[in-house]
Amino acid sequence: MTKATPVSVRLEPDLNDRVGAIAALMDRPKSWAIAQAVRDFVEIQEWQLAAIDEGLRAADEGRLASHDEVAAWVRSWDRADEKPMPKCS
Repeated sequence: MTKATPVSVRLEPDLNDRVGAIAALMDRPKSWAIAQAVRDFVEIQEWQLAAIDEGLRAADEGRLASHDEVAAWVRSWDRADEKPMPKCS
């Protein structure tokens, strides 16, 4: 196992208390809870940035659905005659 690198972080008092409370309920140190929160944040950001890049590549290649098709699809959500997701052309 690789040794962790120490990092300093400043939290507002309320957030610090909330993180401490969660860590206590999980019977974990506060540093573990903070590291887990950073891991979750990094995973979400990496996923989102990759999805944005893929969307930009698709747009550059002309793989798009029209605004009208998407708007009609969204308006049909939760209705008996819900439309299928538009296909990119």
